[in-house]
Amino acid sequence: MALRLSKTLGRSPESWLIMQNNYNLWQTRQTINLDEVEELVIA
Repeated sequence: MALRLSKTLGRSPESWLIMQNNYNLWQTRQTINLDEVEELVIA
């Protein structure tokens, strides 16, 4: 899809992938409570 958007709209495929990734992260942050996730401690 990023390649098609790039060809049609003129931005690089990488820029479309970055925008999609940023949106995915934003969506996830809206639904997940990170306070409930414990930090992994390696001894």
